[in-house]
Amino acid sequence: MTEVKFIAKNEETWKTLEAFNHHLAKSRRGVKGLAVDEVREFSRLFRLASHHLAYAKTHFPTGNALPYLNRIVGVAHNFFYVREKGGFGQVWEYFAYTFPQAVRDTWRFWAVAAAFFALGVVFAGFYVSSDPANLQTIMPGWIGDGTLEGETPDWGDGGVAWDYAYMTAVIGTNNVRVAFMTFAFGILGGIGTIFILVYNGLIVGALMGFFHQSGADMLIAYSLILPHGVLELMAIFLCGGGGLMIGKGLLIPGDLTRRHALIASAKQAAVLMPGVVAMLVIAAVIEGFFTPLGINPWLKLTFAALTGIGFIVYSMRIHKDA
Repeated sequence: MTEVKFIAKNEETWKTLEAFNHHLAKSRRGVKGLAVDEVREFSRLFRLASHHLAYAKTHFPTGNALPYLNRIVGVAHNFFYVREKGGFGQVWEYFAYTFPQAVRDTWRFWAVAAAFFALGVVFAGFYVSSDPANLQTIMPGWIGDGTLEGETPDWGDGGVAWDYAYMTAVIGTNNVRVAFMTFAFGILGGIGTIFILVYNGLIVGALMGFFHQSGADMLIAYSLILPHGVLELMAIFLCGGGGLMIGKGLLIPGDLTRRHALIASAKQAAVLMPGVVAMLVIAAVIEGFFTPLGINPWLKLTFAALTGIGFIVYSMRIHKDA
């Protein structure tokens, strides 16, 4: 291949990479200011141009393409391997912009995770509501026989004596465990993540169905779960989305090798985890100091709605240089 043909064949790739370099030079956030798809494209162009640079050094060491390729690949390299700043500024940058951006970039994955969870909730809710004995099918040896911790509920007057505080603690602890399991089990091709999401949706739906069928006060039940549960569930969905991303990288590597696709997906998903931990900590504080308050249940439900709306607004935060 002559140098003229070499340039004509690859010039468009080089120009596109150069355009990325100009854009990143104007942004104070560098590569972090790019969307996920843009990062992937920038990475692809950088790898191709690096390959072309090596080819030019071998076959056209005195040609016109070599200086140009040296320049654009060198600039792109600096954006990829720039040294990160540490300290409080980096923490602020993450929670102010990086985490919200990651939530937006991965919304398809965690929306699918939420759908799998909801599928389990809806099915179990109707299944147990139709017959409380069905609870034994989903949760064998726990509550299915109408008892909790060896105590028989009071079924008088159509009601049920229920330890809401205990159930809140059980569900809250379970959600923290589930959040990290949904992420880690993505290594099983995403199947493990889907199983955990559906199964835990079944548990939550079964309990809610049992509450309803038992004649329990659902307003109180929801007011003791949702104030902190909204953030906990969102954290589970984000972890589930991360697990599905890992599974996709393993099963559908695209242009990358399976190993490199898995590593890239895991790194992208891992960006969510510090934010998820913060969400679970905030949820724990709410559960410990707000949920037990003896105030009107509607105020607690309003607070729960505000936490959900607040997180949505927060996730829309965009860096001014983006």
